[in-house]
Order: sequence, then structure tokens, then C-alpha cells
Amino acid sequence: MPVIRQMDQRLANMIAAGEVVDRPASVIKELIENAIDAKASVIMVDVFDMGMSKMVVADNGCGMDHVDAKMAFSRHATSKIKDEYDLSHIKTLGFRGEALAAIASVSKVVLKTRQEDQEGYMVIYEGGHFISEGVASLNKGTIIEVNDLFFNTPARFKYIKSEVAEKNQIIDIFDRLALAHPEIRFSLSMDGKKVKETFGKPDMHQLIDSIYGPRMTQGMVSFKEVVQKVEIEGYLLSPQIARSRKKDISIFVNGRYIKNYALVQAVIDGYHSFMMVGKYPVALIHIVLDPSLLDCNVHPQKYEVKFVNEMILAYHIEGYVKQALLSARHEIPESLEKIHKVERENTYTPIQMDFTEIREEHVDHIEEKERHKLPDLSYVGVFSGTYLIFQNEEGMYLVDQHAAAERVRYEHYMKVFKNPQKIRKMMLLGFALPLTDQDLSVIKHNLKALADVGFIFNENVELLEVPTWLRDEDIDLAVETVVTMLDQEKHIDLLKLRDALAKDISCKGAIKANKSLSKIEIDHLMKELQVCENPYHCPHGRPTIIKLSHYDIERMFKRVV
Repeated sequence: MPVIRQMDQRLANMIAAGEVVDRPASVIKELIENAIDAKASVIMVDVFDMGMSKMVVADNGCGMDHVDAKMAFSRHATSKIKDEYDLSHIKTLGFRGEALAAIASVSKVVLKTRQEDQEGYMVIYEGGHFISEGVASLNKGTIIEVNDLFFNTPARFKYIKSEVAEKNQIIDIFDRLALAHPEIRFSLSMDGKKVKETFGKPDMHQLIDSIYGPRMTQGMVSFKEVVQKVEIEGYLLSPQIARSRKKDISIFVNGRYIKNYALVQAVIDGYHSFMMVGKYPVALIHIVLDPSLLDCNVHPQKYEVKFVNEMILAYHIEGYVKQALLSARHEIPESLEKIHKVERENTYTPIQMDFTEIREEHVDHIEEKERHKLPDLSYVGVFSGTYLIFQNEEGMYLVDQHAAAERVRYEHYMKVFKNPQKIRKMMLLGFALPLTDQDLSVIKHNLKALADVGFIFNENVELLEVPTWLRDEDIDLAVETVVTMLDQEKHIDLLKLRDALAKDISCKGAIKANKSLSKIEIDHLMKELQVCENPYHCPHGRPTIIKLSHYDIERMFKRVV
């Protein structure tokens, strides 16, 4: 007796809804994307009871006629693709024709729509069943009202999180879509109160302030590059605005928000040494490329896409992020009260930046004073044997002598490792290094690899020659770092070696805390820090210098209130 039978279409839609609609935010996402595809310039979202009782998305897009309005609720009904060619050249956010059918199968939906110079039309569905249709009164566009979400699938309620969590997820989805389309005016209201609003202007500073909060763009750095017909545009918020999660790194491809580990990691690597370990930036990366170079048809929610040459794209993004941050001139973070407030609230106050770009090829033509990213400072003294005290007409500055020396040495070695010279210098005598038997064994089995990076040993594993760029006091540390990499990874990765060696040497060989420095040594340290590409942070992301303004000091002494 046969046991396989064709599944009822309504039941199939309810099963599909589990992939497309798993919470109220998923409904909002699908409806807003449909409005964007309809060429709307204004999209308004109203949510009640965290979306469980009612959600309304209204737009001024092109609208639908009465035939399309009913057809839109059929599964796999779409106006966006017609054949295999369209599937490989997707230019819209939606294309699968599943969302509206899935939403209607687990809720009660009222759709009102009107085209230009046409009469308005209304369709009502409940639990996937057609209920009624008729004439509607509205302006051009579409209004979709979703009521009683999951009313016929009560098992879904146990997967709904707290009211705060669901509302935050809706806001997060709204924010991503608004950031992806600055040309559209968005509005979000919850329980009758307006939560977010953008103004539909191509002004990213204004848009980011609308989404993240006022003054968040202070210190923002942007870039726009084209590589092999791929446009990459980035908006990088100040490194002082740090997060403990990667979620605030947003990647957009052809106007679609996506989740991609490699590209997010590229942004994090671009911020390398601008932030402490375990902290992440707030950044937006917009990518525009030929639709044939990516596949959006990976998952029903369309967050995941597959790129052609994804790692090459990630490589370029990392470079552009790093170049943009290094080219900016930063002001020094100030006010102890603000720093303490940051720690208490787990938020970060942005610092001011000057967007003056210093192109490497023109550095020789710029006056030395213009290359300096730190203000002119006069030395006052030292505090606790570690912090150098300076002043100028704007206030008092504290410099961490160890962090500053780390930065100077790190940039020195990063430059020489970037273009390492093959020239070596001979030791006066064979130099026996303080290594373990295991380290000596590693060296014996990797003599050629070591020679390729400039270290020549004799048969007794005595060091005979070293690269000319290596300072004598750093030889032990350099060999130890190279040997550790050979032991753990069985080969020398030049990119990892460059960063690891620079960090190890700069940290272990830098001026230590509580070490007394002469005035000449202090002047030399500050002169070298002054011309660093990033004089504000040590290689591990800690600040090298902070500022106390006159105003801050006078407030502490109650001279001003």
C-alpha cells in the first residue's frame, strides 16, 4: 500500500515558514526588502507588542494591480526572476517568491496596494487561506499589516525570546536596511512611539548619527576605492568607539546586508594595533560588483552569499581599512571623567579626528611639522616612574613611556620587514645563543629556511651572520621568535613573522616602566613617536598618550562648574 503522497500546499508553506519566518524581526526584514525592491523612497514601520500582535510596513513604491496582489501570496510567485540567467544575475533583495506566502501561512495578513492612476485594492489572508478581497483607499504604494503572528503554530512561542531581545532584533534589522539604503527615508515606531528615523539623504554622517546616536561620526574615517571593477566604500568609526562583539561590523553587497566571516575579519585585521585584543570596531563596508560574481541563493533568509575570489576581496578590504586609519590625523582622547564613564557604562566616547590625508608618495614634499600627528609639547616631569608629563596651551598630557617605546620600535621593524634587505652582517665571533636542546634541533633541521630570512648558523649552531636591519640587542628575541614559529607551524609565514617579530621585539625590548630616563632620552623618544604613523596606540591597542584639558582640571578644582 503506497505511503508517499503529495504534501498539501498550505502545509508546505507552514514548513517553509520555519526557515523564512522564525521571529517578528524576520517578517520586518522580508517586508522592508519587498518595499525597497518596489522602488519606494519612504518606508514606515509600526510594531506593536514586539511584533507578535501587529506589524505594519507601509511604502510609496510602485504598488500592484489586483491580479498581482493575489498572486503574491502563492509560493514561488515572483516578478524578479524569469529564467536561469536572471537567477545568476540577481539585482533585487528578494527573488525566491517565498516570503509573503510563508508569512501569511502563520499569521493574519491584510494587504492594501495601489498603482499610479489605478484604484486601490485589498486582499486578506488568514493562516494561508484566502478570506476576502475588495476596494481599498490609500495613496500610491503598499501597506501590509501582519496580525497574530504564529496564532496557528503555538509551538513557535517557546522559541520567542524576551520582549527586550525581540525589540532589539527588530531595531537591528531596521538599522542594517537603513544603513544599506541612505537614499530611502525610513521610520520605525514601537507601540506608538517613534524609535528611529532617517531622512532619505545620501549623507552618511547624518545617517550614521541617526542610527547609532549623535556625534558618533566624530572621528569617522571613510574611503572609496575601485579594484578590478569592484567598488569598495568604507565608513570606519573612531577606534575609541570599541565594542566587545563583532556584530557592529556591517558588510553590504549590492545593497544587501550579509554575514561573511572572511570580510568581517578583514575589517578587524585592518584595525590591528588600533584596538586592544578582544575589542572590535564599528564599521560599514559597502561593496558593489557584477551580480554574476556572487550567489545569493544559498539560504532562504539570504544573509549568506558566495563570492568569486572571496579571499582576494578580503585582502583588499584589509589594506584599504588600514590605509584609511593610518592616513587620518587623530586628536588625543581627553577627560578622565569621560574615561571613567566609558568604563562604567561599557560605552566609548569618540575622539576628534582631522581627515587630512598624507599620501606616502608625497611625504617628501610635506613640511616636517605637517607630518606630526601629535601637538607640540613641553616636558614637565615624570609620574610614578612610568608616565611622562607634558603640557601646552591646551592642557596636560600623560605619555606611557613603555607603550610609546613599543610603538616606535614596532613601526621600525614593520617597515624593515615590509621590504627586508638581503644584506647580512657578520658577527665578530660565532655567537652561541641561550637556546634549549629542542630549539637547537629545530635550527639544525631548518638552516635553509633561516638563511632565507637572513640568519646563518655554522655546524655548531653558532650564529655567524644576521640581517643588517636587526639591532644587536634584539638578536636573541628575533631568533627565539623565528624558532618558535618553525617549531609550531613547520614553516616561516612571512606575514605572521613580520607582525609577531615586530611585537615581540618592540614589547620585550622597549623602555620598561619605572626606568629612569634622561631628558635627552625623553626628547629622542617623543621625536620618534611624533613621526609614527599611529602614535596614539601601542601595538596591542593600548593608548600611548592621554590628555587633561585646562577645563577638566579647573572643574576638578571647582574653579568652574
